Amino acid sequence: MAVVATLTAVASAVAAGFAYAGAAATFSWTAAAIAFGSSLLLSFVGQLLAPKPPNAGSFGDGGDFTRQFRQPVSERRYIYGESRASGATAFIGSTGDNKYLHVVIMLASHEVAEIGEVIINDVSIAPDQIGGDGVVTSGTFANYVRIKKHLGSPTQNADSDLVSEVSDWTSDHKLSEIAYIYVRYEFNRDVFPSGIPNVSAYVRGKKLYDPRTDTTEYSANAALIARDYLTDTKIGFEVPSTRIDTTSLTSSANNCDEIQEVTNRSFDITAADDSANTITIAGDQLFLQRGDRVRLSGSNFPAPLDAETDYYVIPYQRSKTPRVQLASSLSDAMQGNEIDLTTSGTISIQDIIKQAEPRYYGGGIIKSDAEIGKNLQEILSGMGGRAIYAGGKWRILSAQYYAPTISFNESDIITSVSVTTKKSKKDRFNRVRGIFTGLVNNDNPTDYPPVENALYQSEDGEIIDRDLPLPFTQRPSAAQRIAKIELERQRQEIIFSASFKLTALQVQAGDNIYFSFDRYGWSDKIFEVIDWSLNVEGENEAPIPVVNMTLQENAEGVYDWNNGEETTYDLAPNTNLPDPFTVPPVSGFSLSSFLIDTQLGDKTFKVLAGWQESPNSFVTQGGFFEVEFKRTTESEYKSAGKVDGDIFEMEIAQLQPDVTYDIRIVAFNNVRAKSAYSTINNFTVGSTVTTDTEDWENETLSRTGDDWENDTLSSEDWE
Repeated sequence: MAVVATLTAVASAVAAGFAYAGAAATFSWTAAAIAFGSSLLLSFVGQLLAPKPPNAGSFGDGGDFTRQFRQPVSERRYIYGESRASGATAFIGSTGDNKYLHVVIMLASHEVAEIGEVIINDVSIAPDQIGGDGVVTSGTFANYVRIKKHLGSPTQNADSDLVSEVSDWTSDHKLSEIAYIYVRYEFNRDVFPSGIPNVSAYVRGKKLYDPRTDTTEYSANAALIARDYLTDTKIGFEVPSTRIDTTSLTSSANNCDEIQEVTNRSFDITAADDSANTITIAGDQLFLQRGDRVRLSGSNFPAPLDAETDYYVIPYQRSKTPRVQLASSLSDAMQGNEIDLTTSGTISIQDIIKQAEPRYYGGGIIKSDAEIGKNLQEILSGMGGRAIYAGGKWRILSAQYYAPTISFNESDIITSVSVTTKKSKKDRFNRVRGIFTGLVNNDNPTDYPPVENALYQSEDGEIIDRDLPLPFTQRPSAAQRIAKIELERQRQEIIFSASFKLTALQVQAGDNIYFSFDRYGWSDKIFEVIDWSLNVEGENEAPIPVVNMTLQENAEGVYDWNNGEETTYDLAPNTNLPDPFTVPPVSGFSLSSFLIDTQLGDKTFKVLAGWQESPNSFVTQGGFFEVEFKRTTESEYKSAGKVDGDIFEMEIAQLQPDVTYDIRIVAFNNVRAKSAYSTINNFTVGSTVTTDTEDWENETLSRTGDDWENDTLSSEDWE
């Protein structure tokens, strides 16, 4: 007979009942039911199904989504992708003279694809540890816990066991479109020493419509998640599906699906189980995620697996004894269609190797009491993306390079040109760091490896951090890819604004274009349209329709990723014109010794320095070269002279024979910016000798100082 919570039941229940942890006094199962009884159920369900409240809060204020909580009013929760989730306690009551405690925990305000591994406190309960009647069959809670999972279908019925055992729960309590877990505990002080346990579960969340296949099924594709939230009528933007731009959505969804190679990582395999089609991985935590592409290496594979085939991961148990199933395709992995193993046993000398992963797959939990714009930003962050409303439709854009198809030049401009070439230092950064919500860490916020750029740090003279939280990103490698794009996007610093002719009606915000402008040295330079509007300019008697566009420089390399990549060059050069503040070093610097006749009839040396023409017009037109020298044993250089930037040789008259010198040259342009030095060390006058063209007919001679003891020299003296 069901026990209804009443005040008179408390006294008899205290001694034998369940202790509620953290309370000032000891409470029984029944005491808990008094505090959180049938009135809570009605209140909670009513609020769960109520319209969304005014905007407030943010995703980041949501706290720990893995903790069970109790409150009479709770927000709607959506689970996108795969997450570890708990939720509000909708009902709690006791039966059997307080022997059993019944708890209903709401996980999501919608139908989910799967409720998998359940965590009670820190104890993992895998699906194959739960019998057909819901009773846990092995482990810490064997025979003391019953778990019933309800996915929240629109047609689901009330839990039959709960209806039959608890009078307060009737067949009318269907909780349609609400995913929940019903747990029954059998009291045992040794099994439950710390009061009512916390319950959470790994949930494969909301089913998403995919216009590419015209199907609605589970997906962790970030672009499809964004579409779902935009069109959702309960806690989303309520955008009609006809207002979603299918072209951009398809491109972004395909980009999210792409398999991205990652640094290979190996994990030891210890066993295979054909009853659950699982393979066990050594360690106490699973670092593989759904959809990861893997291969097997070694020997003694469980049939039908082999070492030549790509497989895709289905997580089965993530903690304590990590296990996975394998699928033949990414699609099968997402839908939980594992390969049927035909053999079991201990595995020896075998690894599972992660090689790749979907580019932008992730997910998280959002709440109805958070501001919807903030929720959308968090969702879009999972693909480094944007949602742009233009032309009456929403464009969903993932972080990828969209090749330009349209070209503009200065003839397309009407008026109002504005150019910004450099951001202020306060708006720049050269290192990106932050947290991601990783299933590899029990869905707890975790720091991803920072992405930094030594070139930019050198330019800025210091490390400037940008904090980029990524709550909808679940893989550290994906977090780094997104962080790298964020870093490179902001370093493309040229912003160009102008009023364009109506030829600009061909493009919209988010498009890349080619833009040529001779004044700035731009020839098919790539820009992204970041703002677009149609306006009218001119006097009343002659109005002119114009398209106002703001462009930001862009480059394909912004979106490239190689593991551990660091950009070491300017991805989008500002101009094709020479940089007036950068002077290339002198090339082809050489020294020659010439033997010449003096007016007194004897011979002496002169030294000629030569070099190649500078490729920089700012040097050849108004710049100059300066040659400096010093004895090798000395520390201070002296000037040997200067020549104009269009001259490429100079005689050095100050040098003495048989003395070793260090000689260098530097180029200055017409704004007095200078190059790095080009240096020749340990040059000895007479060691490299070129004859005077009149006396020696362009022969090159080499000799030692001993040869100079002869007053008369002939060609036979030179070798």
